[in-house]
Amino acid sequence: LCRLRCAPCQSAIVSCSTMNAENKRRYFDELALHWDQIPALEDTPAKIRRFVEKAVWSGARRILDVGCGTGILLPVLLNELPEAAHIVELDFAERMLRENARKFSSARVHRVCADAALVPFSADSFELVLCFGVLPHLRDIEAALAGLLVLLRPGGALCAGHLLGSRELNAFHASLSGPIVHDVLPPAEALAEVLARLGAHVAGAEEDPGWYFVRAI
Repeated sequence: LCRLRCAPCQSAIVSCSTMNAENKRRYFDELALHWDQIPALEDTPAKIRRFVEKAVWSGARRILDVGCGTGILLPVLLNELPEAAHIVELDFAERMLRENARKFSSARVHRVCADAALVPFSADSFELVLCFGVLPHLRDIEAALAGLLVLLRPGGALCAGHLLGSRELNAFHASLSGPIVHDVLPPAEALAEVLARLGAHVAGAEEDPGWYFVRAI
């Protein structure tokens, strides 16, 4: 009740949210130089290829990679989609994007430092929006998805994926310290319900202990 009616409390809530976002931004900036040295699961390359194969179709020419980090999807995207004219790598951590640019030089790749909830693009800008490994770190998943769906052209798709199922990932985050300890990924079916509520057609929702994939048109 206080959150709804008390202006001073509303200001405090906004300030707290902003502070948490800045803490998270600093957290990922500090990890950027060492991100690619963090041990990965043995089947990570196969899962990344599987995600891209399920998410991308040959006609997609404008792709937005949300929360791209140092570019985990880029090798497959660049190799498998020679016709993709614009691949926009978007992340709120500037140092992640610097590492991304250091690793991959292509005229087809454009990098934007921005919050996923405040993307600086107009409606109908992309055929495909990819959200790989990023959803738990968003302040408001539903609000962010609503904004990202607007960016899609008619018939375009938004695809979300993770290397782990929601229970595994949430347990992993809970075992950590720092600003992502409370970051939670909803089950794939729950995410599908959110996307349907936002007006998208859910074309698939899959989740296993080592896999997570949701596609919405």
